[in-house]
Amino acid sequence: LQSGSVAEIITDVNRLVSADTLETGQFMTLFFLVIDAQTGRITWVRAGHHPAHFYSPIRGCCGELDGEGISLGMTKNWKYREYSLTAKSGEIFILSTDGVWEAQNEKGEMFGHKRFKEIIGNNAVLSADGIRESIIEEVVAFQGKTPPDDDITLVVLKYL
Repeated sequence: LQSGSVAEIITDVNRLVSADTLETGQFMTLFFLVIDAQTGRITWVRAGHHPAHFYSPIRGCCGELDGEGISLGMTKNWKYREYSLTAKSGEIFILSTDGVWEAQNEKGEMFGHKRFKEIIGNNAVLSADGIRESIIEEVVAFQGKTPPDDDITLVVLKYL
């Protein structure tokens, strides 16, 4: 219900969160993304969370939706900044928690960003659901009998 730009809204949310958490040392990370389906304009704010990933089938490569921004609740005076780009047909955007690339196998090896990006590229022709399922299947297979150490949260968007 907050009015203003994406950056102004997240700045206000941080001020409210900080009022409750500043003295406790608790905080939370956030990656806030808005997509204008009519224009393809994607606007985001990072608040301490890992950047979202994107894959361009035209360029055949991955990148990150990065930018500066500290976790919510760290300080009440932080002014967040928004970033934007215009999506092109077929581009894929992936928001995730670090439980994906930090997943470990029985040898203690991490799944890693390289494998993560390769799965996206190898499955770019699939639907967003298909890409998400491919990532989850690969992580689970990689882990084998090793129980998960962290949650895996994954959102895959494909701009058509």
